[in-house]
Amino acid sequence: MIRSSHGTILKVSLLAISFSILFVMVFGTPEVLASNGKGNSPILIVNSDTDWVDFNWDGLSDYYIKVHYTGKANMVYKVDYKFIDECVDGSTHDEAILKIGFTNQATSRERYWISDGIEAWTPWFKSNRGADENSKIDLVEHGPIPFPTSGEDVIVKNQNDRNGSFSHRNNIKQLDGQSGWEGSIHFNAPPGKYYLWAIHPAQGFGGCDSLAALGIPIIINE
Repeated sequence: MIRSSHGTILKVSLLAISFSILFVMVFGTPEVLASNGKGNSPILIVNSDTDWVDFNWDGLSDYYIKVHYTGKANMVYKVDYKFIDECVDGSTHDEAILKIGFTNQATSRERYWISDGIEAWTPWFKSNRGADENSKIDLVEHGPIPFPTSGEDVIVKNQNDRNGSFSHRNNIKQLDGQSGWEGSIHFNAPPGKYYLWAIHPAQGFGGCDSLAALGIPIIINE
């Protein structure tokens, strides 16, 4: 557990719950860097153990997350995601789908989604006001894992966009050279204990195609 100078604790834990052919993960790794005295250095969760995120058992990392504090006074956090196509059911913006939401508990048959006072966005959502009316990501507010009807797809683009909110790459270093998606989600929230969930389609029968959701535990103190 690491405490930053801004009163933020990033709890690192790993919990996998399997049910039927789908699975949910609360994700953390042993590699965590705390911010320095000025609070400008990042807080990181970086996957360094392929076994935890090798969903296809082929010796290659299928998922990568990096979480860090951006140094902003309003406590903005940035989450970098990289994952293979299979995790989101596609290699184009029309095919791929991913939603995000927040809860205050890791495991429960009935998850209670929270959104009051929480804002999340990507640079694309902020800059494309014509394409997104409120310039932020609409969070999941109700519905099960998998797959909630509420919430907004975060892998999107306009017709004339080159990359969109997430970019598709043919070779991603952190995924051991596999093709996939990469993008960053920013958020801020009131003090409290949260789990930020990346919610996946989970329409398959194995590998990352059966990943229903992956959560990151974060505690923000006053």
